[in-house]
Amino acid sequence: MPTPVRLFISGGPDQESARESLGRALAEMPVNVGWVIKRTPDVDSVAECHLCLLLMGADIVAPVGLELWWARRTEKPILAYRKDMIRTPAGQVFVQENAGLDWTRFTDLARFLLGHAGRYGLTPLEIDRLHVLIAQMRRTATRQAGGAAGEETPPEPAGAGGGGVILAPGKDEPPGARVVGEAL
Repeated sequence: MPTPVRLFISGGPDQESARESLGRALAEMPVNVGWVIKRTPDVDSVAECHLCLLLMGADIVAPVGLELWWARRTEKPILAYRKDMIRTPAGQVFVQENAGLDWTRFTDLARFLLGHAGRYGLTPLEIDRLHVLIAQMRRTATRQAGGAAGEETPPEPAGAGGGGVILAPGKDEPPGARVVGEAL
């Protein structure tokens, strides 16, 4: 049975819109993969995750630094995202002290899935869809860099930013499982 991707999202309260966008993006990925999402503050979940995402805005808040330390200590892959913005003095120091992090884009999450396709039970069709998604994101990034896109507005909160589980239909359903409210 394929393993659901266990993801830990570390970030301060100013990153709610980024968490919301990420939760929606995961649910809309063109692959049938289950996701277990944990988030700050839950330091114990860092050791259990497959992948740690760090979201950096203007400031660093506790326990984000501890979560990053724990992810490094347990040798978790870290995808670090930071907004281009003016930072508080504490935020500037955090970025400087972590200059060795490879600050990345969302396409790297799709590449992570491609690198572990067998572990998460990706089919050849899903692998092709991920390649198409990466190509689309490259084109979008190129257009945005050229000034074709306007200022991005944050999504309206709809609950996708919290921790949770995204099921992969047909893969994450134990034998005999049924939807709550479904007739026997």
